[in-house]
Amino acid sequence: MLERRPDVIAAERRVAAAFDRVGEAKAALLPRISLTAGGSSVSSDLIVLTDTNNPIWSLGGNLIAPLYQGGVLRAQVEIRSAEEKQAIADYARIGQRAFGEVENALAAENALREREAILAATVRDSERALELVQIQYRVGSADLRAVEQNQLALYSARISLLRVQTERLAQRVNLHLALGGGFDLPAIEPIAAQ
Repeated sequence: MLERRPDVIAAERRVAAAFDRVGEAKAALLPRISLTAGGSSVSSDLIVLTDTNNPIWSLGGNLIAPLYQGGVLRAQVEIRSAEEKQAIADYARIGQRAFGEVENALAAENALREREAILAATVRDSERALELVQIQYRVGSADLRAVEQNQLALYSARISLLRVQTERLAQRVNLHLALGGGFDLPAIEPIAAQ
């Protein structure tokens, strides 16, 4: 799943490009061979050959060997090889960072889920306590201040629960992004004509 992450894709492409550059540098050490061929026809009254179209063909070849350049070509191979190793190291580092981000996001998700369960229980307990104190208030064994304190405790517990739920949803988005997900909207299919 991490292969969809833009940073991982970019690092992978940099490694592929580095491999290609090493190949190019090594190929520069080899002799180059070029072949050329051409053809034409000549029409003239002065030239009479057996063929009526008078074709003239040429075929040539060329061999160019790299001349001594003071080790420049070999140095290019070494430079490109070092760049290749650096690209591979960067790819590994980016991969490790991606795994770490996913691991952290999963751990945060679990911790927030546990906090949410605890706060949900706190809300339930606060609701029961408020119901009990309201009954006590109606029968005259509790004052209005106790009812209001229990209401405030319930509201505070609900707010804490909502904050944790919001934080958990935000963390889920972070997990989605760490796994390489995006915010691409699905294509809307056209309505079929009836």
